Amino acid sequence: MDFDRQTNIPLALVVAMSNNNVIGRGGDMPWHMSDDLKWFKKNTIGKPIVMGRKTFQSIGRALPDRDNIVVTRQSDFCHQGVTVASDLEDAIAIAEAFALHRKVQEICIIGGGEIYKQALPFASRIYLTEIDATIEGDVFFPTLNGNEWQREAKGIISKNNKNDYNARLSILTRKAD
Repeated sequence: MDFDRQTNIPLALVVAMSNNNVIGRGGDMPWHMSDDLKWFKKNTIGKPIVMGRKTFQSIGRALPDRDNIVVTRQSDFCHQGVTVASDLEDAIAIAEAFALHRKVQEICIIGGGEIYKQALPFASRIYLTEIDATIEGDVFFPTLNGNEWQREAKGIISKNNKNDYNARLSILTRKAD
């Protein structure tokens, strides 16, 4: 798959995953991580966010202060505060228009598994939360080629009453060819 991009606005994936690349189970995240949600908000606020329909339904609402773009094949899907796209290429084109209008320098892809898989080849950055656990799940993040990415450690999350697991926060930047 190749996209006809209208701009060079960078695409960033924003993801939390377990040691075994699990990102979801039964239509939800298989953990509660308050500090990860704060990291997510910090990195997506004010930016266009692109997600699949199942990810949107697991969130349950349009996220405030972001342009919410939902990719779905369901022609009758509509929700307040959401722009619908029929495929990822359309979603990115819509996100580019929002980003240009708002003078935002990044578009965020926030899931789920199939959307991440399609967007990964075009991403220049990944905001990554690595959950320090092997977790049962049914949705997975694609395996990353470590040779393609430069890691910048951004912090740790400690297990406590607000965070189910220890985790590591990083920003991965695609290495130049």
